[in-house]
Amino acid sequence: MSRVRSGGRTIAQSADWSTRELAEITGTTIKTVRHYHAIGLLAEPERSRNGYKHYRTHHLVRMLEIRRLAALGMPLAQISALADISRCPADVLHVLKQDLAQQIEQLQRARSSLTVLLKAGA
Repeated sequence: MSRVRSGGRTIAQSADWSTRELAEITGTTIKTVRHYHAIGLLAEPERSRNGYKHYRTHHLVRMLEIRRLAALGMPLAQISALADISRCPADVLHVLKQDLAQQIEQLQRARSSLTVLLKAGA
């Protein structure tokens, strides 16, 4: 197994990662990986005889998908619901786009209301 440096640390470069390595590769924490397991966003990996988890490529891809959607503003509960409905990235992005459009409309209404209030007070 080869090793590569990431963020000043050396991590395994293979399709078999520990929880710590998966967290480092995906730019998150061990606590976050465990939270994703707890809420059903990330499937539990196989364990070795000593109880250590062994993450595979599909876990890495799922973690990156979750992190990307969360960074775009999608709540974890919605990411979970989408995983049950469809695995098509275009569908996921379409739903996210609709949600963002609704949020933008709400923010624009709030901004307009604040503008009216400021003008009335000036």
